[in-house]
Amino acid sequence: MMYDTYKDLNEFIEDLERIGEIEFEYKGKNYSLLYYDKIYICEYNKPETEKEYDTIEEFLNNYEIDGTCIKDLATKLKVIFH
Repeated sequence: MMYDTYKDLNEFIEDLERIGEIEFEYKGKNYSLLYYDKIYICEYNKPETEKEYDTIEEFLNNYEIDGTCIKDLATKLKVIFH
């Protein structure tokens, strides 16, 4: 399967703002990311892992996967759906 990837952090942010729904894979785990009134992210089909953020900036600076901030992982995500 071919995955989309983001060329930089700005492309990831633009996708989030315009589309509002992204599914991606990172290190063998799938994640679901939604942006409506707030940002919601969780491991796919694991609602107990859900985190909620009020702003994109808060999400980018605080959400981590395996100890690495999401803003530093943007170009490493394998985009399944957006």
